[in-house]
Amino acid sequence: MTPQEIEELFIRSLDTFLTAKEQETLIHQLEKNPPLAKQLYGHRKIRESLKRKSPASFGYHFAEKLTARIENTGVIIERQIFTFFKKYQLLAAGVIVGLLVLNTLFSERVTIDATFGLDQSTSTETTPSDQIISFDFYKTLNTDL
Repeated sequence: MTPQEIEELFIRSLDTFLTAKEQETLIHQLEKNPPLAKQLYGHRKIRESLKRKSPASFGYHFAEKLTARIENTGVIIERQIFTFFKKYQLLAAGVIVGLLVLNTLFSERVTIDATFGLDQSTSTETTPSDQIISFDFYKTLNTDL
């Protein structure tokens, strides 16, 4: 047998079972040709190291799990929103009460309208236009220099 025939028989032996006669022929030819036997053993070792340890799949019931998770996403988000408001509702109420107390303290009169900012009277202090001092950079810098 030629080395190519021996190699083809060896490769076929890796994928399928050989008949007793073919297996005996292969063993006999490999014993007669040690360099070829060593080379084929190296091929077998590489093939075994590259062979998958587990089948390539997404696992058992992958599609059902994925579908259930997609369908339940809305429910999960609703639960998260509810727990967020439940967790921070006391803090939000405290901030609102604090702002109302500050508004009451800094208002001129203590009334309900003033507390909620509904008071119509505003106290804006305006100064007459003759008391306003204008400053012109260009004019001042040119005259002073």
